[in-house]
Amino acid sequence: MARRLNLTRTVRRSFGPALVLAASASCDLIPTALEQTPPALAGQDVSLTILHTSDLHSRLFPYDFDPTFTDNGLCLNDGQGPYGGIARIGYILERERSKAVRSLHLDSGDCFQGAIVFNEYFGEAEFRSMTEIGLDAAVVGNHEFDASAANLASQYSAHGGFALLAANYDFESSSEPWATDLEHYVLPSAMYDLDGLRVGVIGLGNLSSLNSIYDESNSMGITVIEAEDVIPRESSKLRAQGADIVIVLSHKGMDDDFELARTITGFDLIIGGHHHVAIDPPPVITNEVTGKRIPVVHSGAFAKFIGRLDVVVRDGNILSTDYTLFPVHSGVPQDPDVVELMDEYQEMLDYDFNLEQVIGYAEEKLTRYGSSGGDSMLGNLSADAMRFYQGVETEIALTNTLGIRADIAAGDITLDTIYNSMPFDNTITTMFLSGREVQELLDYVASRSSDRGCNSQAQISGMSFVMDCAQQVACDIVINGRALDENGTYELATNNYIANGGSGFEVLERNTTQYDTEVSIRDVVIASIQTYHTLPQDGVAEEEGRIVPVTEAYCQ
Repeated sequence: MARRLNLTRTVRRSFGPALVLAASASCDLIPTALEQTPPALAGQDVSLTILHTSDLHSRLFPYDFDPTFTDNGLCLNDGQGPYGGIARIGYILERERSKAVRSLHLDSGDCFQGAIVFNEYFGEAEFRSMTEIGLDAAVVGNHEFDASAANLASQYSAHGGFALLAANYDFESSSEPWATDLEHYVLPSAMYDLDGLRVGVIGLGNLSSLNSIYDESNSMGITVIEAEDVIPRESSKLRAQGADIVIVLSHKGMDDDFELARTITGFDLIIGGHHHVAIDPPPVITNEVTGKRIPVVHSGAFAKFIGRLDVVVRDGNILSTDYTLFPVHSGVPQDPDVVELMDEYQEMLDYDFNLEQVIGYAEEKLTRYGSSGGDSMLGNLSADAMRFYQGVETEIALTNTLGIRADIAAGDITLDTIYNSMPFDNTITTMFLSGREVQELLDYVASRSSDRGCNSQAQISGMSFVMDCAQQVACDIVINGRALDENGTYELATNNYIANGGSGFEVLERNTTQYDTEVSIRDVVIASIQTYHTLPQDGVAEEEGRIVPVTEAYCQ
């Protein structure tokens, strides 16, 4: 049985909040309520501290990157690296708990995927370390399914010492063998008794990035329950059990969180993630039905920040909030118990990989996003590497921009750098597209990009086009020096994730000529870097205007 519902956090602490009830039909997983007399809190101002992490993406070890302008504005400054690391997070959490009267540590999901430790251990290190730092509850993120739903069940059963929540996922109707396990392990909600203050937490998992939930040909077998149905249901259940306040722990993304705060009733605040943004102070949204003001907290990603939200509650009403965002940099001490745990994995990785092996040199920062919102340095490098790789050698290539997760800083390019930038184990899939399908494909890129500030959501090789975000279409499409022939046929290299319909690429998913080469995209990029060594250079890892984004109507 999973260790996740230990009432006294026997993994390492004995002062954690009492998890008095998990709202689940899985009776064997519901802990017994503690026999104690809660303090009388009626009419009193009661303080609560919520400690928040989100979207750690396997950044369990400190790592180097160039902080952005936004990071600098939030006091994560240049020259303070290496940044992040779960041991530093553990130290900050322990320090802040010691200052709080009542505290609850919540995580908004996606602790999996983003560094080589996940590629090798499939989430074991993430769940063990999150348990070690005293996490109370996490919502299921979309990347928790990256190594399969069965892997999520297995890793959580063996190593999870916290509540795992997702009220909008129903596994019960699935016939998949892992579904029964997840139906037991993933709870819709949980309630915590914090020295007499009862706090209910409802989990909301992501839907927009889990195309396999809806896609019958690649279905995960999960029945989706809409937020407007599940939140009132779970909230009523928690209120009936004595909840003073109800928190929605979300991995739906900021826009969806704002919409929930505006339109759905029954909860008091949202602790969110998925879009990798940190906002200080948190926005407060007025609910259109009740007039209640709902704080929406997002504390960033990649182990760069930890949020602390201090709340004053009286008779079930939040009277005030105060928020602090703590940057995680080299000046933060490390929790020695967490260091000891992570040393096990570091030693194994050092034995199996030479992560500090230098494979090339960047004369300047190689960026994942284009300066104009079009093609980017790393995007062009990756798409070219896929297209020209021996045995692939197609006419055109296209890959999703978000498959590249980090810039590459100027200086030596190491194997560890590449795994941080390209963590996904995607392979190259080839297929033949008609000219009309190429048009449809690039129209979809324009449509998807228009919802994201007209920043291209794809990177390409062997072609160029104007991305009209105003009309959500592509035009002036040129393939290897010639205008697109709608009646022609073109061989495409892409990644297996979007070939299977990931991120909504239906035009690729329905193609019947697909062939998965099983060639790792990360490996072909490494080979390309080793060939050229010093980047950028003429025609390699440079922005070339392959994608020209326009925000006013252009295409005729």
